[in-house]
Amino acid sequence: MKCFIGLLSLVFLNSCAVVAIGAGAAVVGTGAAVATDPRASGTLLTDNKIETKLKLKYADYDNANIYVNSYNGNLLLTGQVSNKQTQEDAVFEAKVTPGVKKIYNYLSIRLPQSFAAISTDSYTTTQIKSKMLTVSGVNSSNVKVVTTDDIVYLLGMLTKDQAGQITTLAAQVNGVKKVITLFEYTTNNSTVK
Repeated sequence: MKCFIGLLSLVFLNSCAVVAIGAGAAVVGTGAAVATDPRASGTLLTDNKIETKLKLKYADYDNANIYVNSYNGNLLLTGQVSNKQTQEDAVFEAKVTPGVKKIYNYLSIRLPQSFAAISTDSYTTTQIKSKMLTVSGVNSSNVKVVTTDDIVYLLGMLTKDQAGQITTLAAQVNGVKKVITLFEYTTNNSTVK
């Protein structure tokens, strides 16, 4: 983007300043996330690529609401699809996506969620993430929290003790029907599956 000096220079210069500040903040934010994330930077990048690629593919599915979350190559599919064939197609797309190690298929065959239900799920996720800040030794980048249809899915890399604390915390949030843990357990900086 070029900034032109002239009659509208104030507007363009302000826009450029915002873009520059935003870009700097994005770089700093990404650096901080990578520095605290237990995944290797290449794995983090692969997880992001998996999510982006599949979200684009699933956007073309009719009468479907598919959520894609990848953590350390473990892919969680949640949401709603209209029929069994669509569910099978979604899982197949995931299987042939580079970097996917394991697929957790929690797609429901039913009508897509309402906007109100999606908002409630987002609020539940926010509550859990806020409460996670109180758990000693657990960084928010160690856990991915996904809520769909009032069911909470937890992915990440934690010790068994930390996982137990996070699971209990999530189960205590008002409106949560069930908590499904998909953790990889760590001990002394190594991962135990």
